[in-house]
Amino acid sequence: MKKYYEYIISDVAMEMSIDKFWRKKILELKIGEKIEFGYEDADILPTYIKNYVLTNKLSFNVEIVESCEEEFDEGLVIFKFTSAEFNDIFAFSGNNPDVK
Repeated sequence: MKKYYEYIISDVAMEMSIDKFWRKKILELKIGEKIEFGYEDADILPTYIKNYVLTNKLSFNVEIVESCEEEFDEGLVIFKFTSAEFNDIFAFSGNNPDVK
């Protein structure tokens, strides 16, 4: 199961970060709050990742973090996407909060 998460985590971070519905929902989070999403939410997941997440019954968490080991431009909001099953599988994305 771990290999499925490793394979898709970067795509999940990218697709969820650019999807208008999810981007708005994530940007509404406060530091320390998380949203879990996955195969049970397949009908509202971005198309590119939907089938893979559904077929493999994957679940993820997303939160806003203040900093991370990756470098992003100043002023960007950092989203951290994590496998709901394996905390060591994660990806970050830097997001301009002015782009809705």
